Amino acid sequence: MAILSEEKIFSTAEAIILSKGINKTTLSDIAKMLGVTHAALYKHYKNKEDLLQKLALKWLDNTSKDLFEWSPKKGVDAEIALHDWLWLLHVTKRNLYENHQKMFLLYTNYIETNKDLIKDHLQHLAKKVEEISGWENKGMAVIVAFTYFHNPYFAERWNQGDHLHLFEQVWSVVSRSH
Repeated sequence: MAILSEEKIFSTAEAIILSKGINKTTLSDIAKMLGVTHAALYKHYKNKEDLLQKLALKWLDNTSKDLFEWSPKKGVDAEIALHDWLWLLHVTKRNLYENHQKMFLLYTNYIETNKDLIKDHLQHLAKKVEEISGWENKGMAVIVAFTYFHNPYFAERWNQGDHLHLFEQVWSVVSRSH
């Protein structure tokens, strides 16, 4: 019997999800490809939903790692730093959409349907905004104001020529209202 690691299970699940889609992927498919019994997966996950949630969270954590580890260069004004981080947020999401579109769409669609996952992610983003800017209790408002630039719903519009100009307009409103 094969030794199961989280990484091995995740990579196998991702491969099957890419070929079949989330809805058609079963724990039996994953177990078969891993060379284990269906019951063996239940030692690691309660059910398919549990596996998908952990897989989506891992993807989100991995793809957001640079965002949450980012810190401004010494001596940079907090507002400039926040502007730069918000642009990094947009560029990160846009690059994921452009370079890993199938996984981006699969995971973001899954995450968007899970209120707890999206709430946690947005709160994490809002906390980072407050950490960078020093704007207490305004992080969520900033994240909401920049929804167009990070929410997957708008991904198909991110390559339109006016998105940089629009970003700067939104930034102008947000930075003046502080």
